[in-house]
Amino acid sequence: MIKIERFKSLFLFLLVVVSIAQTATLWTYRPSGDPIEQEQTSLNQIDASKTLEGKQITYPEQSVYTAKGESYATRLSGRTILSRIGASFNIGSVSLTDKATVIPSSERVVEIDFASPVSAGMISDLIGEKKIAMEESVARVHLLEYDGPILRLETETGRFKDFHLNGDDAVLKRLFAYDKKQPFRKITLESGRYFYAPSGTLRLEELLVYDDVESSPTPMNRIRAAFFPDNPNVQQIRSREGQDVLTDGVSAATYDRSYNAFRFNTLSPSAQSSSDIDYASLVNYVNIHGGWLERSTQKSGFQFYYDGTQRLPEAKKRTTFRLHLGKYPVFATTGTILEMPNFDLATIVMTYDENQVRSLSRGFLRSDRKLVLREKLLPSIDRVVADLRANEMFSQVEEIKIGYQMTYTASPSRYAFLEPAWFVERDGDWDALQYTQNEAQGKVMFNGLE
Repeated sequence: MIKIERFKSLFLFLLVVVSIAQTATLWTYRPSGDPIEQEQTSLNQIDASKTLEGKQITYPEQSVYTAKGESYATRLSGRTILSRIGASFNIGSVSLTDKATVIPSSERVVEIDFASPVSAGMISDLIGEKKIAMEESVARVHLLEYDGPILRLETETGRFKDFHLNGDDAVLKRLFAYDKKQPFRKITLESGRYFYAPSGTLRLEELLVYDDVESSPTPMNRIRAAFFPDNPNVQQIRSREGQDVLTDGVSAATYDRSYNAFRFNTLSPSAQSSSDIDYASLVNYVNIHGGWLERSTQKSGFQFYYDGTQRLPEAKKRTTFRLHLGKYPVFATTGTILEMPNFDLATIVMTYDENQVRSLSRGFLRSDRKLVLREKLLPSIDRVVADLRANEMFSQVEEIKIGYQMTYTASPSRYAFLEPAWFVERDGDWDALQYTQNEAQGKVMFNGLE
């Protein structure tokens, strides 16, 4: 009898333990609004094909050789010129001045421009030389000759820092090599700023790029794996027509099905309180949160490059990386989506405070096929400037460049139409100049801004 009673007591004890465990499970269970398909491949396991180093995203947009008042494209890219300076020359003494040394017009010079001012640290990464230090952002880099070769950094405020170079003259000769078939024109704005642009007419291709949205992994699974890996509390809900939301109560990622774009926001406490967010941190953040571009998209000629950093209220900053097709920037402003005015599908935009990324927004274009439609004739830069002056718009212009206008279509099939155009920057915004091409007469007619 005693053994039977002991057995009953043990059995009752086990029932109590199981009951407590089940109760705890019910209390902590959080159901999801829609089931989320689990895939075998986790994007949080970093895909090396979609990761980049900071120096790969710092893009010298132009490299122009000038001598005796004539300018041409250099044979080497700006990135190659800077890396060869670091590999072949010793960087010597430094001098800092508020005005440039007067260089005789007979002297040759190479000027390397960026889409937006960059830090001295970003220049150091391109050159591979730690001596390049400067507090102000660098707007332009010069390679010139004045009592020997000089590497000059020009800041936004017009200050100059000169580094004397010692090295192989044969290498230096190759750095100054230029292409006479690609003449450039120097354009000076009313603000005093200047830039270079190809001097003749230009033909570029209009393209259709098919967006492969449905291939595995799907956008929602990509977002989940990138921002909510192994998170049992995440739920999927639909906040509005055409949008899906993933959230764990602290962070949320909203996906717009019509534009194949998303925005991630977090209110979580800082996880990096011991160090400030810098350029390398931003690049690495994208690397470990889904990467930059799919391999197929890279093979189609697309790549992201650094496009600038702005200061925001409450000690925050915003950094933008812009999609490029070859060497040309892509602009794809769509209006207000994801609660963001003037959302640009061709950008990755990150906002952050001193030590925490607070939001990331981007388009998810995945190039499946690229179809060439036709060639489009772009007018010369002289014609563009003349039209802007004639329409009393030139005084408002901050910069002019060639790029692609991207228009995204979701129905009946998903594709992006890319049209080459001249773009002007006004008050920080880029607008395409509209020209009508007359095939019969071989002329283009100016129609103003888009």
